[in-house]
Amino acid sequence: MAQLCLGCMQKNNGEKICPICGFNRETVQNAPFMPLGTELQDGNYIVGRKLSNNAEGAKYIGYSKTMANTVIISEFMPAGICGRANGKKKVVVRSGYEEQYKQLHEEYLSYYRNIARLRDVTAIAPIFDIFSENGVSYIIWEYYDSIPFTEYINRRNGSIDWNTARPLFMPLIAALSALHAAEIGHYAISPDNLVVTSAGKLRLTDFALKEMRQTGGFFQPELMDGCAAPEQYKEIGVLDEATDVYGFTATLFYALTGRLPENSNDRKPDGKLSIPTSVFKRLPPHIVSALADGLQVQKISRIATFEDMRTQLSSAPTVKAIQNEANRNAIQSEVAESYTPRKKDGIPGFVWGLLTVLACLLILLGAGIYWIMNNPDSFNSFITGKQEEQEEESVIDDNNPDTVTIPNLVGQRYDEITAKLGTNSDFTLIKTEDEISDKFEEGVIKSQSPEPGLSANKGVKIVVTVSMGSAERELPVIAGQSIETAVRALNAQGFVASGVYVSSDTVDAGKVIGYTSHSAGDKERYGSTVVIQISTGPEP
Repeated sequence: MAQLCLGCMQKNNGEKICPICGFNRETVQNAPFMPLGTELQDGNYIVGRKLSNNAEGAKYIGYSKTMANTVIISEFMPAGICGRANGKKKVVVRSGYEEQYKQLHEEYLSYYRNIARLRDVTAIAPIFDIFSENGVSYIIWEYYDSIPFTEYINRRNGSIDWNTARPLFMPLIAALSALHAAEIGHYAISPDNLVVTSAGKLRLTDFALKEMRQTGGFFQPELMDGCAAPEQYKEIGVLDEATDVYGFTATLFYALTGRLPENSNDRKPDGKLSIPTSVFKRLPPHIVSALADGLQVQKISRIATFEDMRTQLSSAPTVKAIQNEANRNAIQSEVAESYTPRKKDGIPGFVWGLLTVLACLLILLGAGIYWIMNNPDSFNSFITGKQEEQEEESVIDDNNPDTVTIPNLVGQRYDEITAKLGTNSDFTLIKTEDEISDKFEEGVIKSQSPEPGLSANKGVKIVVTVSMGSAERELPVIAGQSIETAVRALNAQGFVASGVYVSSDTVDAGKVIGYTSHSAGDKERYGSTVVIQISTGPEP
């Protein structure tokens, strides 16, 4: 691997200064971090430059020989407890801290093993491997091209509108709901801990132990100013799903306004949320309401779950109700403008004023009765306090010549639909995160919003979810293939490849012998790790 740049893990012909990333091959990585080129797990993983570090440990760019891919290597090395000498791999625990280290180590492994089980949650980078070595433990994460979320916002003049934010943040809500259903909290959701992938998807990064997310723990807490909830500043505060709702809402607030909310401790006296007037005018009212409710400093008043947050962000008043309100106001305005009181001899002015008030009341009463007769559902909703929850793309007046009927896209292939759309279509497709489905084949649209048959303005955005296919997948034929070809074939079917090296008299070195405990054609669940055998050639 002499030609592999340890700064970006790309082949650079062994040049001293990498033409791809500018990394100097003669750079020395000093303790307490692992030396450049360190090999882990019998040489399968190669350690590159350090990407970041905190009180929990460090992250490095790495390379997996088995997968022939760049990876992220997280090393557990709690600050103040562990250390290593320059040029050494072994980590030493400080005398007197053995019990503290043991407890944190167990929490670390339990936390990340739970995250590793959520392989279908695409807003979180999958974990490929967890193992212990050198006296500590390592997490191997998927590496992907991305840019920081803050850079993404800066490239868009400092903020985005709700129509742009919605397809970004809604899948993240689903991911966070799944995390908390598995009793996993992040507690540091912020613009700094989100990235945007090359596919335009949000991914959540920088998970850490709860010890680092609250005042009073062993570590100096890492609290994101403007995004940390009030309970994180208290030693006895309970961190739960509502804590992450606060951080998520603060991050959405940043995306829509270009700035973070005030520190939650500074907002305690009255809890008011300051939104720039220019932003307030262009945000839908239900989004403003969701921002206010998600950033309540009193937890009892805050949105408690991500499912509730999803509902509130998706709920908007119907277009028909808005039109009725506008028409009623227009009628009242016309009546007020057309009526000019006349004073007759012998009748005092105050009597005419009283008659004017009575006339207006009769007109309003008549308009109200007419509205109730034509809008019984809206009247019942007003009386009961219950409002129907609808998507923003609501039913439009069918008499409007600029409306279209939303087609039924469920069951059709997504790539075929997009190929037919062209540039002059009456609607625009927005694709959410793909989902597993035993009912629909891979690439077929499994659901859409708004529902088919409704009327909408031309150019309406139709949000579709595309099937990833069945959860059970067949293992492809890989015997005799190169490692790269075999791994690509497995990844295409949704499997994670792991390998072991064994000698073989019949298969050339570097070629795949086959599966360790499976056969081609066997079915395994999507996201499963499959171990393949790689030949080292004849045994000496």
